[in-house]
Amino acid sequence: MSSGQLNDAEVEVKSHHYTGQNLKSCDEYKKGRALQFAHQFTVSYSPDNSGKWFVLEDGSRVWKLRISSPGAYSINLIFDRYVLPDGASLVIYNADQSDMIGAFTSKNNKPSGILATAPVFGDEITVEYREPEYVDFKGELLIGAVNHDFLGVHRYSSLKSGLFGDACDIEVDASCYDADNSLDIRRAVVKLIIDGSYLCSGTLINNTKEDGTPYVITAAHCLQLDQSANSAVVFFNYETPHCGDVIEGSKSQSLSYAETKVYDEAEDIALIDFIDAPPAEYRAYYAGWTLESLPNEPYLCIHHPEGDVKKISRSTSAVKSVSYVESWNSPYAQEPDFHWKVSEWNIGTTEGGSSGSGLFDVNNRLIGTLSGGEAGCEWTYNDYYTKFYKAWDLRSESSKRFKEWLDANNTGAQSLDGYDPYENERFYRLSNVESGEKPAKDNSSGNGYVSGHNSYKIESFAESFTYLESARLHGAYLLPAESKWKSEQTINIVVWEGNYYPEKLIYRKEGIKLDTLRENREIYLEFDSLVNVEGSFFVGYEIDYSGAPIDSFAVYHTQAGTVKNNNTMLVKENDLWKYASQVFDVGEETLWLDVLADMVVWGDTQIVPETDIEISLYPNPVADSKYINIDINNLYIDHYSVVDTNGKTLINEVVKRRLFADLPIDISGLANGLYILDVSLENTHICKKFIKVATQ
Repeated sequence: MSSGQLNDAEVEVKSHHYTGQNLKSCDEYKKGRALQFAHQFTVSYSPDNSGKWFVLEDGSRVWKLRISSPGAYSINLIFDRYVLPDGASLVIYNADQSDMIGAFTSKNNKPSGILATAPVFGDEITVEYREPEYVDFKGELLIGAVNHDFLGVHRYSSLKSGLFGDACDIEVDASCYDADNSLDIRRAVVKLIIDGSYLCSGTLINNTKEDGTPYVITAAHCLQLDQSANSAVVFFNYETPHCGDVIEGSKSQSLSYAETKVYDEAEDIALIDFIDAPPAEYRAYYAGWTLESLPNEPYLCIHHPEGDVKKISRSTSAVKSVSYVESWNSPYAQEPDFHWKVSEWNIGTTEGGSSGSGLFDVNNRLIGTLSGGEAGCEWTYNDYYTKFYKAWDLRSESSKRFKEWLDANNTGAQSLDGYDPYENERFYRLSNVESGEKPAKDNSSGNGYVSGHNSYKIESFAESFTYLESARLHGAYLLPAESKWKSEQTINIVVWEGNYYPEKLIYRKEGIKLDTLRENREIYLEFDSLVNVEGSFFVGYEIDYSGAPIDSFAVYHTQAGTVKNNNTMLVKENDLWKYASQVFDVGEETLWLDVLADMVVWGDTQIVPETDIEISLYPNPVADSKYINIDINNLYIDHYSVVDTNGKTLINEVVKRRLFADLPIDISGLANGLYILDVSLENTHICKKFIKVATQ
């Protein structure tokens, strides 16, 4: 045992060499089997037989073990024994510490003692366990499996195929299909890793108690090597942000460890319980279901093909009741007349990794789970889904009856709508990026990036957020467009308050290493403490120029001239805040920097200069009319926008003329609810609320 500094050179390296063939390149994979992406090495590593202990000056102990598997795109672990005392923690990171998971604590202790981890990029990882000097008991750790990712579904690359996985080009990103974020079931779909080696899709599903029990429905064949599901890891909200198809979504929202409640090989369907409900910040939704024997089209399949970001496929042809019995697939899906056949996908397709994904009817209720089929990149026909209604209560064994778990209080319900457990305590991902925007990284006439290092030596960048009376901020999503500099250089994430520009610093998260910010990969940066804001606020970042070239780091912003007509991106030049368009030869732009917030109170938040100008809206509330009218007389209108309570701009129109009569706004495409109208006129802004209600 060593004292003092932690020296990685002293730490033992356990090496594992995988020489097998890539199953995908050999075309050995068939849909109907879980998609294998990793080779598993069975090991037995513990602090008693591997690694090295260090004792720090404060008396705490640190155990470190390095694990290498040359050529692996990523490595994940399964702990056969994981029992930590309060105060202890464990992290896992790669060689350059650009990817880290944890800290795992006593909160991750499970009755079985098993802990499965998410993959960490690269072919070498370090396990680091810290234990205070005084604890109730000594922690117990035993690594039972090292999993070598040979397929590359968790690898870093500047190309989409490597960055996201290898889903077909004809697949449609969920964030593009559902650009206005109105499809709640999208938040119910999850990516599954089983036994550290297999990929599938699943759906978080509601039960008649509506108690938030984290049941996930999937295919039985996904659990073939771990029918207990104790090694399962599930990922929420893994998708491209804002339909930015060059940007990989964050994998930070995950849960580990489940218990199997229903497992039926012949029907090829399973229900697993993740025990710990997803926290509110995951914004999870529990999908509804129906026992309808003739469900209506159109149908949606929401899935993670090839372990890629979330996709949506759509079929408009009525499903057919069929038998899907294949001898090669035994013992799975061997029950006759137990499947729906989707004859053709009109949008998208399915692939390996789509197994277990849900099929939803016209009412967005689950009607089946994917067993297998013929659809793929070149052929979008003939997929087969286990019929949910047949798996409900036909079996005599409770372990094969969904009714036992999804209707435990015997309501006799034949259908159930979806459920949002945090409907009244919602988390919001606040963003100024609008549907249809494209990500860009403008280079200002060869002088570096508009939103990063440049010859102007601009160090501070900010995105303005309005339309809130108050909120509590938890963290920020940053979308790096460039991140080349490999050094000890860092950036800071900053929150300001202010009327027109950032004025008062209220929070700074310092020391975020530049080499942990991978380009084209969204990263969620959790604040060290909750940040309360009132009225307009600004979130941004500070960069350092010590030794850095002018093109080393930048954040994506919107492409000028696509959709947006307002500036929300600011830069600080010569100690003065200005809109980016005032400094650089670019149009009006928005930073691709979002904020995670709760306790949101919506309202007129943009503080504007005092003015004698008055406008009114009528009718308000509006029910029978297709239009709401702005009462204006002899005023010059620049533009107006309509924003919903999620902060999304739904209508944005340029006027740029003087009006001598009332201005009608077509709101026929808006759902019922509260909206904010922001009118730019006579060199000022005026915000007004209006409500659209159902026709009486």
